[in-house]
Amino acid sequence: MNKIFIWAGLALAALGLIAYGVIVDIPSGNRAVSQITPVESPLTVSESFYDFGDVDIFGGKVYTTYTLKNEGVEDVTIVSGITSCACTEGEIGTLRFGMHETTGNTVTIPAGEEKTLTAIYDPLAHGPEGTGAVIRELYLQTNSTQTPEVKLRFSANVVKNKLN
Repeated sequence: MNKIFIWAGLALAALGLIAYGVIVDIPSGNRAVSQITPVESPLTVSESFYDFGDVDIFGGKVYTTYTLKNEGVEDVTIVSGITSCACTEGEIGTLRFGMHETTGNTVTIPAGEEKTLTAIYDPLAHGPEGTGAVIRELYLQTNSTQTPEVKLRFSANVVKNKLN
């Protein structure tokens, strides 16, 4: 009988903590676009695809940049980002993101202005045998009703340099 009361008490305590987290809105690391006021300003990207060509697997991380422009009259907020693979990261302002999480603050692109997103690719992330053609994607979530998601892509051909 005592075991039933103990389990019931633990279950009630767990439900109470869950309810408290929902009511108080404890940050979970994920940002909901619905918490930010939607705007109609679109974001454009001058070049949404980049080809690294041959990338030496032992040559270290490689970087490319994308320019995002707010073409509207209202500020656009980048709420979060995610990548298609753990070998890829993205940075824009104070926002840094990968396959599993977004860290940092939201980033605002004022009306008519531009911001630069940096894509970072680690060719060795899949181990020393991870050679061949790859295509990776970065996704940005925004408060824009015209461009709620911005997709950027790059490709590379991961090779083992003959000197290695």
